Amino acid sequence: MHLIPVWRPKMQAKTENRLPLQLFPKNLIIQTSKWFQMETLMPWEDIETILADLFADTGRNSIPARWIIGALIIQADKNLSDRETLEVIKETPMLQYFLGLDDYLTEELFDFSLLCKYRQRIGIDIAKEMIEILLTHHKVIGRTPKEGVTHEGSLSIDATAIPVNITYPTDLKLLNQVREATEKIIDECHEQAKEDPKPRTYREEARTSYLKYAKAKKLSTNNRRTSLRKQLQYIKRNLETIDSRVQRGFYTLNENQTTILMTCREIFNQQTTMWESKTNRIDDRIVSLYQPHIRCIVRGKAGAPYEFGPKVALSKVNGFVHIDEISFDNFNEGQTLPSIIERYKELHGVYPISVRADKIYQTRDNKKYCTGLGIRLSGKQLGRPKNEPDPASEELQKEDFVKRLEIEGVIGVLKTRYGLDTLMTRLPESQKASIGLVFFAMNLHQVLSFTPYSNSLEMLVLSLEHNQIDHVFESERTKFEI
Repeated sequence: MHLIPVWRPKMQAKTENRLPLQLFPKNLIIQTSKWFQMETLMPWEDIETILADLFADTGRNSIPARWIIGALIIQADKNLSDRETLEVIKETPMLQYFLGLDDYLTEELFDFSLLCKYRQRIGIDIAKEMIEILLTHHKVIGRTPKEGVTHEGSLSIDATAIPVNITYPTDLKLLNQVREATEKIIDECHEQAKEDPKPRTYREEARTSYLKYAKAKKLSTNNRRTSLRKQLQYIKRNLETIDSRVQRGFYTLNENQTTILMTCREIFNQQTTMWESKTNRIDDRIVSLYQPHIRCIVRGKAGAPYEFGPKVALSKVNGFVHIDEISFDNFNEGQTLPSIIERYKELHGVYPISVRADKIYQTRDNKKYCTGLGIRLSGKQLGRPKNEPDPASEELQKEDFVKRLEIEGVIGVLKTRYGLDTLMTRLPESQKASIGLVFFAMNLHQVLSFTPYSNSLEMLVLSLEHNQIDHVFESERTKFEI
């Protein structure tokens, strides 16, 4: 058995022997550009340090870490493809200044295909660590609480699904893709083995049968089951053909073919089980042949009752957004409340005064947990309504409801401004990394928004020293309201 060597990109941990940025051509620098300001706000050295462990220590220095992470931040900020990201960097001097280049270059810094490999290595864990480094650098988190203070600030939480770029899955369409994939494997292996005669696949009959039912305006239950049965029979024949020839040594599958074949076999088993049991539900149901990790997320919304992509639980504190949970499975976000609150305590040293959440979080266990910690969980009290409701309590509930809308606004910005309405990456770690880098870009913009004093209120509340900001909780800001 031959071991396949694992490709490890060689990249230096830190930018070494680089001239000061002040030597960048002055006529190309726009000091009012946001990239000029964000270059000073980025904790480059700390981020380069955590990225050093991801790459090989041996070999020549290839690509500076700052180029890589800077390009990924630019991609997340501008919602670009890998190819477009490198083209925009090549055409824009201020983006090259942000990356720390000594001079303006007119050629691409590296091949765009490397961004996918770097996203896979970064993943969601490094992306979340980068967010913590950014917020710690600007004193958003990690502050020492005042003596005797146990509760401070508020927490807004919610969850959303990030749809991926796949066609809407139907059983018949999925089986047709599986059949075509098995036929392609047979064709490739036959060409390699030069077997004679070529195994029969009945692909023309299978294609005709598929189109007959796929183009039908209305499909009865019997016709639907008939169409699925026929496709299952064609797939079963193809799988048996491949297995028999692999066992006899006629076919040798490569790594990609083996992976696709395993997915095809799992889809065939799931669809066969559902057809035989006359049901449309099964655990860990695969909805995409080439992205088998994607699951159906039931949202219950009028416009999109089902969404296909990772589910993210997020929270917002003082204008900054955190990723609390991310999974391709449809987890119950209501059960994540205790871990989110403990995470808040870890980052800020205190518990929140209030937690603003929708109804799914307002369970009996969550209310009991929050009451035990002295935290107010938004929403109505459980049980029978009082005959004479307290006006102050109702006003507080209304205020919590209005302020909770900020997290809905965050989700809207993520999906419209940053392109998370359709996730274009395909590999699971790349998809998680893309989401994490978008959150990093959003928090970097939030830091940037506090940097220039826009009014006297921010000058009273915020202090700026060496591009570091003292952020305060929302309750403290209200002291300066006029």
